[in-house]
Amino acid sequence: MGNWFGGSASGPRLKLSNGGSEVFLDVLALPACDLAETPFERGFALLLCNSRIGLGNEGFDLDELPWSADWEAERVFLLRVIESAQAHFHWELLSYEPPYADRYLADYAEVVRSYRPPAEAVDLPRMWDPTPVDAAFTRCPKHGLYLGDYTDCRLCS
Repeated sequence: MGNWFGGSASGPRLKLSNGGSEVFLDVLALPACDLAETPFERGFALLLCNSRIGLGNEGFDLDELPWSADWEAERVFLLRVIESAQAHFHWELLSYEPPYADRYLADYAEVVRSYRPPAEAVDLPRMWDPTPVDAAFTRCPKHGLYLGDYTDCRLCS
């Protein structure tokens, strides 16, 4: 079994194994938590920190994010996160070497670049909380990630 990360059902998608998905989410979460400023950006970073493969969460499509009228700036944020991850931002904090992460990130950058949100709002997936509690944004002192709904760091556990 694996996980899909895509733009939409008809657009390009990235298929990763469960282990590959864990790596992908780890390397994206590191810069996302540092770069996030707006509610959308903080929500995306929290989504990455909350996603735990094998605990009922799977991949996600960009269609499932709450894009606003300023979706182009929001997409630029996602691309900044990917570019920072491609520059190996804080990879020294990982307890492992992510040998295939550069390829995952390059493929996902293409997914994000080609993405255009749907004209009509979509129902938010169960993993996107429109009103997260402030405690979810507490940062791990070692890794800097949001502790999220599980109140632990995805890299410490």
